[in-house]
Amino acid sequence: MFESQLVPVEATSVLPDEFEVGNGDVWPHFVRAWLIAQRAQNTVKTYMTAELQWREFCGARSLHPIEARRGDVDDWRVQIQATGGFHGRPASANTVRLKLAAVSSLYAYLVGEDILVASPAAHIKRPRGGDFAATAALDTQQAARFLTAAQGLGELSYVAMRILLGRGLRATELVSLDVTDVRNHFGHVTLTVTHKGGRRQELPLSPGTGHLVSGYIGERASGALLVNAQGGRLSYWDLYNLTVRVSRRARVGLDVTPHVLRASHATIYLDQAGAQIDRLQDGMGHASLNNTKAYDRGAGSLSRLASVATAVEDAFLPG
Repeated sequence: MFESQLVPVEATSVLPDEFEVGNGDVWPHFVRAWLIAQRAQNTVKTYMTAELQWREFCGARSLHPIEARRGDVDDWRVQIQATGGFHGRPASANTVRLKLAAVSSLYAYLVGEDILVASPAAHIKRPRGGDFAATAALDTQQAARFLTAAQGLGELSYVAMRILLGRGLRATELVSLDVTDVRNHFGHVTLTVTHKGGRRQELPLSPGTGHLVSGYIGERASGALLVNAQGGRLSYWDLYNLTVRVSRRARVGLDVTPHVLRASHATIYLDQAGAQIDRLQDGMGHASLNNTKAYDRGAGSLSRLASVATAVEDAFLPG
């Protein structure tokens, strides 16, 4: 019988020496080698979470992951579609796609290393991607209400939520910032952010948020930008849970996470007159413009599309 001893592993630049599943089991060594082979730390974090969930699913079936077949992966796909989302809710197509991609990558690695003859996930049907972003987003009134609630929870909460919503950073990008990543440059307070793939970019804050950040740093000259009550670096989950606390206090009608704030940054900007999507793409660190276009779904988008239809009809219809 396969007994899974699930111990969450903190995503770090160097994986821990111990990655226990069970005494004498070679599976953790395979998983560790596969994770080391990944280039980006965000990928490592995503893949670790998916592998733990897959291993838990196998453990519940008394099935060792190395003995899994396609039918087992199909069953897992159905399960995560039903309960793999926020707080056990149905998962979005993107979430399902990411988890299946992780498990598929793991088994492809094992096949490539001649550990397995074939992958049970090789022909799994993944949900199709589209140009529409499934992540919910706040409108301007909800955003204002959310920030008011954040301010009521203290300086850390207000500064963090202002940056997430006003600058559109990923949560991992924000918590990895140091005080030395903040500087005054050409009249702007800027953050030097490390995007996916390790690309560094200097991004200016709005004057109001820049002033808040400078005040929050105070006399500190080094260390993490966002710190907890003990003075240590705020972790990803600290920031996630803080966002959820603000969400419960704000009662804006949807469950707000850091990624919802990132989506809100994009949709609110694109809904403004004169919005330029290439500028948004650059600021959000998207490698492809298609990723940015997925957020173009507000009233501004409808107005722009309507203007195209109107222009075409004006060309041939009598005035």
